[in-house]
Amino acid sequence: MAKKTKKPVSAGALEKELASSKKTISLMSLELEVYRKIGGLAVKGFSKHFILNRLMDFAMKALKGSAGTLCLVDANTNELTLEVVKGPGPGSRRNRRNLPCSKEAGMVARTRRPRMVKGRNVESSGAAKTSSGMAVPLIVKRKVIGVIEITGKKGGGGFIGADLLTLSSLANHFSIIMERADLFTEVDDRIKQFSTLNAVGNLLISTLDQAVVRHMAMEAVTKLMRAETGSLLLVDRKAKELYFEVALGEKGKKLKEIRLNIGEGIAGWVAKHGRPLIIHDVSSDRRFQGSFDKKSKFTTRDMVCVPVKIKGNVIGVLQAINSTDGPFDRDDLKLFQLFSNQVAIALDNARLYEEIKETFYATAEALAEAIEKRDPYTGGHTKRVLEYSLAIAAEMKLPHSTVEILKLSSVLHDIGKIGIEDSVLKKNAPLDRLEAEAMKRHPEVGAEILSHVPQLKDVVPGMLHHHERVDGGGYPRGLRHDRIPLIARIISVADTYDAMTTTRPYRGGLHPETAMKELKKHSGKQFDAAVVNAFIRAYRKGNVGRQADAARSAAPRKRPAARRTIARLK
Repeated sequence: MAKKTKKPVSAGALEKELASSKKTISLMSLELEVYRKIGGLAVKGFSKHFILNRLMDFAMKALKGSAGTLCLVDANTNELTLEVVKGPGPGSRRNRRNLPCSKEAGMVARTRRPRMVKGRNVESSGAAKTSSGMAVPLIVKRKVIGVIEITGKKGGGGFIGADLLTLSSLANHFSIIMERADLFTEVDDRIKQFSTLNAVGNLLISTLDQAVVRHMAMEAVTKLMRAETGSLLLVDRKAKELYFEVALGEKGKKLKEIRLNIGEGIAGWVAKHGRPLIIHDVSSDRRFQGSFDKKSKFTTRDMVCVPVKIKGNVIGVLQAINSTDGPFDRDDLKLFQLFSNQVAIALDNARLYEEIKETFYATAEALAEAIEKRDPYTGGHTKRVLEYSLAIAAEMKLPHSTVEILKLSSVLHDIGKIGIEDSVLKKNAPLDRLEAEAMKRHPEVGAEILSHVPQLKDVVPGMLHHHERVDGGGYPRGLRHDRIPLIARIISVADTYDAMTTTRPYRGGLHPETAMKELKKHSGKQFDAAVVNAFIRAYRKGNVGRQADAARSAAPRKRPAARRTIARLK
């Protein structure tokens, strides 16, 4: 059987095949160059707008276009918006971004097909009929996300079918790059959000002050959720109501005047059902109460609202209001729930700490009162010294941490009297030398008692040295001036003022004005001048004095002796 011989290929066919191969190679080279020059920009963290500009520059250069636009579909309105403008045109580039996209771009977005514009489309036969422009869709996961349009070929002539095919191929790769950019942007945003969440979590557990926790939480909401504002509502169990504990901004202050029933409004619904909500159009939600916006003169557009739970019980509601970066989504909701859990833990820790602290203060006060019971004429002394000390601290604007130590030091300043015999403590006459020496031991006895409780080490100095004098004539160490702890100097003034104004069996209490003069007289000698001045200012403002009057009138009275001054009270 004879072998079939192949027909020789004509020179014309070879030329066509070679030309086709060159076009394919040229197109592949162009596609590779896209990834080489632009593909890595998303990974490097460049903005989406910067990447789109680079893509348009590349397309314009590859196709020799003199002008071009890139339009993107707005996820909210589903309309094309002008994102990048290249080449000549009316107005500045920034202003031109606000212009609408062309009708041709709209047509391409609707039909999802490439299109020659301002001229006849290329026929299927591939005849090289020219056009002044062309537009192709950008498609990601079968969804049109935008349109690229290039017009005015440089050097004259027009675009042909091969140009449209090249732009279509580039558009496919542009779409992949844009999808990658969106993905990296989303991942980067989530990493930033979780970093913020972690930082906020560490911040929340750095304090045990409930008020500070609440304000920290709300300040973090706007940053974490990219929201315009936020609020924290807490549940009032007795009244079965929600109240605004923290509402950000000046307008938030007006919201703190509002209460709503559990189940009322969006926040009330979340509190009642214990379930989160995303609401994209608040005004159309039947649960929304416009009275809140009317009260605050604020417009609420959208919202994420989540319950704050402790051990399964709803204790409050967190709201992130008006997204500043596109609509809230399910990922935002999950993130906000994680944040809510952190807030709940921080609030519960702070609450437990407050309860333990209050229990400890109550125990300390009960111990001080038990000691006072041994001497009926000193009843209420500890509470008054505490109040006077806090009034001085307020005038001196001492930091919260110092005030906390002062409170406990004031309550426990006389705890050492537990070691003083009744014959000395209850004596209805001035003490003799030996008895006075025994009484002077009570600060050291108190310090010894508290030394067995390491957590009270900061309380000891104020209690131990509250009978020191700034001139060095006090006890137990004879310290002078600033070597005496400030807390001790404060308690010294408060303690002496109460001693002077309280009636004893062997003397009458001084009038507050007379006691003030005595304090002023011995200022700079026995007492710290700044502390005395702060106490007098507090007295003039009415922050001290009423309690002293009440104490004098309530104290048991016998015939008082002649008035005693500080010199005779030492």
